[in-house]
Amino acid sequence: MGNGIDVSALKISPEGLLRGKPRHQPAILLACAGGLTIAAAFAGMILAAPSAAPGGKFHVPEPGLYVLLGLMSLALALSAAAITRPTPPDGTMLPPPGGTRRLWLIFSALILIHCSLALLTLKFGVAAHIDTYTFQRDAAKSLLHGVNPYGTTQADIYDPPHTAIYYGPGMVVGGRVQVGFPYTPLTLLWTLPGYACGDVRLSSLFAVIAAAWLLFAIRPDARGLWIVSALLFSPLTLSVERLCWTEPLVLMTLSATVYAAVKKRGWLPLALGLFLAAKQYDVLALPLLGYLIFPFRWKAYWRLAGQSLAVAAATAAPFAFWNFQGLWHDLVLFQLAQPFREDSLSFAVAFPSMMKIGPALVLIFIAWLIRRAGHGPVAAFAAAYGSALLLFVSTSKQAFANYYFLIGHAFLLAAAAMLRPGIDASRAEHGS
Repeated sequence: MGNGIDVSALKISPEGLLRGKPRHQPAILLACAGGLTIAAAFAGMILAAPSAAPGGKFHVPEPGLYVLLGLMSLALALSAAAITRPTPPDGTMLPPPGGTRRLWLIFSALILIHCSLALLTLKFGVAAHIDTYTFQRDAAKSLLHGVNPYGTTQADIYDPPHTAIYYGPGMVVGGRVQVGFPYTPLTLLWTLPGYACGDVRLSSLFAVIAAAWLLFAIRPDARGLWIVSALLFSPLTLSVERLCWTEPLVLMTLSATVYAAVKKRGWLPLALGLFLAAKQYDVLALPLLGYLIFPFRWKAYWRLAGQSLAVAAATAAPFAFWNFQGLWHDLVLFQLAQPFREDSLSFAVAFPSMMKIGPALVLIFIAWLIRRAGHGPVAAFAAAYGSALLLFVSTSKQAFANYYFLIGHAFLLAAAAMLRPGIDASRAEHGS
């Protein structure tokens, strides 16, 4: 076991090794982008909370809003810079080793600590007075009693001033919100284990644990432990779990997609299909599937897109046959009718014209991302998705901490999966 690098095994030219240093920059840039996004999102929650009393108007105070939006802009710039870095594609690198027993024991301890903190938060923390909790709880109960929640109505849990803030005109009639379940069928199915265990929010905890396991399985080394710790011990993660937001499921399926792309290619269509079925905005990922294909070929792109969309459609088909009109209303029409929220961490709050300009900017940015597809490691898929979603959310009418939780950890996931050429690959090859 020498310390030299087997150039032929790594498929890297000697000239390339002499020319450059090991390229850590993309992973560092993505880690910084993820940290900035998560920190800004949590700060936005803190700044908006004091004025959120019943009947009161609440929003992020203007000076703080500009600072936080500036941090989001910086995160977007860092992620875009990481994507454009000349990182070698996966064909020039070998995966990291499987991790030592000691590292896996540390990882297990981190999971146990997070579970303890999350359970204590759910049991003794402030009760979650939020419709995301009641929607999921009541929908799970209805489904287990043989009732399709799509197309039904939900009780309005808010006072009149907040009802006017949270729901669009005509969406509350006689104290009932005119929506049965505003999330995808896969989310509905994922709520069932938590509901069966006594608290539907436990499903969010299960998703965070699964995402952490997948992340560490992708990168079972010190970098992986640090990034897993950022997920498990961020106060934003505990808030997302407590408030029953659904983004942990999206993060879990995104992590499964990257894991499959890096280590289990045969599972990629299934993992990607579940990711596309997890939330409505995941349609943004469809143009970016080229990042998962190396070398890029249109035939491979359409095959992967078709297989994954078939999986996504299979998760919704039973509910579509059961009540298509109700499903369409809850997943599409209800979302389109949602009002502009002044408490959003969005450029549209400071610059209302962004709601009109934003979609065009997103399309232009995605077109730019497409041009980069197939030129780097498949981990860049998570970075490209996070960047596109960051621009989409930060210019939309509703932008909250749950979305930025997902975006920040998408960047960290990409940072974990960015395999380094040269030294790491040599160690993976020689087991040193």
